[in-house]
Amino acid sequence: NTLTVCAEEYEIRAPHMYAHSYAVMDANTGEILFGENVDKQIYPASTAKLMAAIVTVESGTPLDTVIETKSKIVKHTTLGTYDIGLNGGEYYTLDCLLNMSLIASAADATDTIAHALYGSREAFAEKMMEKVEELGLTNTSFDNPVGSDIGGGFYETYSTAREMCEITRYAMTLPTIRKIVKKASYTIHGDGNVDGRKISNTNKFYSIYPYNKDMFTIIGSKTGQTTAAGNVFIATAVDKEGHELICAYFGRDTKEQTFRWINNLLTYAFKNYKEGNLTLSKGSYNARYHSGNTAIIRSMDADIFSQGKDGTIDLETMITQKQAVEMIQASLEREAGRTEINSYFDKIEGTETLCDKDFLRNALHTALINIEDLDIVDYYLDHLS
Repeated sequence: NTLTVCAEEYEIRAPHMYAHSYAVMDANTGEILFGENVDKQIYPASTAKLMAAIVTVESGTPLDTVIETKSKIVKHTTLGTYDIGLNGGEYYTLDCLLNMSLIASAADATDTIAHALYGSREAFAEKMMEKVEELGLTNTSFDNPVGSDIGGGFYETYSTAREMCEITRYAMTLPTIRKIVKKASYTIHGDGNVDGRKISNTNKFYSIYPYNKDMFTIIGSKTGQTTAAGNVFIATAVDKEGHELICAYFGRDTKEQTFRWINNLLTYAFKNYKEGNLTLSKGSYNARYHSGNTAIIRSMDADIFSQGKDGTIDLETMITQKQAVEMIQASLEREAGRTEINSYFDKIEGTETLCDKDFLRNALHTALINIEDLDIVDYYLDHLS
């Protein structure tokens, strides 16, 4: 499987890293801010468990469902992966197994989920691929639930840094996954061999490796490691203003160096934002795939709306005409800075009356009427929901 890799232009220079590839994404917009070999084929290793978690959560199976482990599954887990030590005939809730999978990267827990929900690893992998297609990912494939690759005899598990960022971006919109990957540790409860065991997150930013806590907070997401993949980590970080970044790093270094470089890349991104060299957007994770996400982001950038304590926004919020004008102005100011054209919104006025489509349409016409370049007008309209 080969891909044509094209050079990209970024707002800031992409630092060179001794890695197979890496990408840094604005989680709120989905834009790749910078990276190296972002479309090069890589092996995702256990970061594939993020897609397994997505399929699990979206299966509709209640998290308190009790699942019995099967010896034929836990004693013959997918090759090339880590087992937590489950035995057959034990009982754990789906929620507990999902915590084992994402926190300790336990393949026996992941395979148990796959078998319980869809009857086999193969059927579960097919569900993973259905989600890949739904997300429009064309360079990603999974043929097992846990991320085993050519070292374990699996030749159809691969992805790219760009598309693993997108999978992480989606996974981090699901509250169940978001809550689990944020935990530094977890105590297993169930009827079985590992009951009462405390497991630590394989995300070592939570324990032994330092990072720039003055600038951002790590809130997830997933590690991985195989011989073919190297040391892998997809980190999600957020600053105090609500800017959320995803750094997918597929390394050729030691685990310690991998975490160090990820800290450097996230620091580099947030530092350049603070210095005005890089544009980041505010947002809320529950609005990322909403049809009006662009408008919501512009409104939050203009401080019209803000995140709630849980990091979400009320998607049923009604805006006034005045707020709509502020949103348009904020959007045009931002885009005018990129395109070096003047934006014409001084004559737009709004009241405290609730905004409707007619007012918004007329306001847009007023703002854009003096711009002769129709391509630019179309560009603006396409970016305002």
